[in-house]
Amino acid sequence: MQELQVKVTQAQVEIIDREKFEQNINEVVAKYQNYTVTAATIKEDKQVLADLRKLKKQLSDERIKVKKELSKPADEIDGYIKQASKPLDDTIAKIAADVKEFEDHQKALRIDTVKGYLANKASEYMIDPRIFDEKALEYIKAGNFMADGVTLKKITMKSLDDMVTFEYQKQQEYEKAKAAISGQCAEYGMTDQPYIRMLQSMSLTDVLQQILSDYRFEQEQQKARQAEEERERLLAAQRAKEQEQAQKSTETQNFDPETGEILDGGQLSQNNPETLRGDKNEPKKYTQKMTLEVYLENTAEKDRFKEGLSQLGFDFKKNYQVSGYQRIEPLTQAELNEQCGW
Repeated sequence: MQELQVKVTQAQVEIIDREKFEQNINEVVAKYQNYTVTAATIKEDKQVLADLRKLKKQLSDERIKVKKELSKPADEIDGYIKQASKPLDDTIAKIAADVKEFEDHQKALRIDTVKGYLANKASEYMIDPRIFDEKALEYIKAGNFMADGVTLKKITMKSLDDMVTFEYQKQQEYEKAKAAISGQCAEYGMTDQPYIRMLQSMSLTDVLQQILSDYRFEQEQQKARQAEEERERLLAAQRAKEQEQAQKSTETQNFDPETGEILDGGQLSQNNPETLRGDKNEPKKYTQKMTLEVYLENTAEKDRFKEGLSQLGFDFKKNYQVSGYQRIEPLTQAELNEQCGW
């Protein structure tokens, strides 16, 4: 093939009177280098600026004109070579397309070979081969095949075998994990599906721990609900009893002739100890008050007296208080009767 040969004659450009040109530029610069714009001369200042820009444009236009003249031969040779070599470009493009088509065909054959091998291997383990479609693309390079381009190398087949075996083992472990979760949930009476989905991001140990935590939490919640139900039951029973007592209070009531206390069925009406002590009952409302003066032999008797009140449902500083407690000179019963007028 005859190579392209071009004879290039270097163009010569001569600037006439170069020194005079440079001198004129320097004179203009020297004249206006320290030029000052003022309000009084602004009109003239604008004209000076316009003249300087006009001079600059003349220089630029001449430069562009010369450059265009110099580039004409280069543009002509560029256009000629492109036109003359177009058939060559077309030939290259056709061969490149054929090469690409062949390579695409070979690639498709290699993909079919890899997927076919994986499908056969997956069928031995009853695995859906489609789960390997993405991984199969990693084995379609020419280096994984024999010289014919379609026969897998032994090392490639070994790698594919290991991939299928690993997937089978992973699925077996997943099934065992599902069974463990289902068994644990069945024991606790819980739904297993939410916990099976957790296997996508958690280990079996963590999932089982989560099941246990949720179960314990639910047990605590159930106990709390039962306690609340029991409290409501006790409150309902107490309200019913209070309503019954309120109805009885409208009937004829007996009074203790000495103390003025209301008697209920021949007994001194007392607060129900369970009502007073039950911290889950509603707050008690007191409607009567009595001051009691008690004379005691010693501190032990005082403590026994307070304990007796507590057993009857009266707790110190809850529904009674002690004031004015003091030690006195010993008194006999006769002296006490005389002092109190009994």
